[in-house]
Amino acid sequence: MKNLYPLIIFLSLLSSTTCFSQNIYFKNVNDSILPQFKDTSNKIIIVNGDSALNLKNKFSYALRFYPNMEFQSIKIKFRRSQKTVKIKPSFASIFKAPKQRTYKIYYSNLTKSTLDSVLLKNLSLNSQIGLIGIQLSRMEDFRTGGFFDFVGWYFKQLSGKAKNKINYDDELRAIEAGLGHQLLWFSKENEEKLKIEKWTNVKGYSNYIRHNKNRSMSPEIISNFVNDQPIYNAQQYK
Repeated sequence: MKNLYPLIIFLSLLSSTTCFSQNIYFKNVNDSILPQFKDTSNKIIIVNGDSALNLKNKFSYALRFYPNMEFQSIKIKFRRSQKTVKIKPSFASIFKAPKQRTYKIYYSNLTKSTLDSVLLKNLSLNSQIGLIGIQLSRMEDFRTGGFFDFVGWYFKQLSGKAKNKINYDDELRAIEAGLGHQLLWFSKENEEKLKIEKWTNVKGYSNYIRHNKNRSMSPEIISNFVNDQPIYNAQQYK
């Protein structure tokens, strides 16, 4: 039995090394990749939603791009809403240290408009990762903030210009983290699905133009950032 100890130790080290060097850099994430990424700490809580979406795997994968992320849990809930996605810390979390904070992410499952075509469940896998990356980028910014930063963020929600700036910064942070290819995919899919000719309701399109259209980076801007950011040259994306 003692002769087996060196072999057991070697296999354990090999396993941990393989896990540590697990590749996360892909231009196009596919279903064969996701099972490798698991929520082993059970911090991702799906309150409701379709289990076929495999959200825990998708969040676990995207979280690998934010190695310093601290949180107690992420609670994900689906509901009817005109907003395709919304993220906020729980009220109690405002007064807690980053590792003790709980974040709530609400995804719409019905808007009753053409926005339904770009809900999380209706996006391609790569676009879903891009959308998730934006929410994690917001969490990353929350992580470095304190009580007054949270209060300031809530007040900024009252200004369309301020919300545009917040969303821009979130997307840029996700690109800098390494999720630029996924954000580009997400941006292109949104641009195609939300063309003016895809809308059947004038009022709905007007609301989209007023509240959503210019809130995200264009594919051209994302592409330029990806070409300029060091991580996309330093890492070999498959």
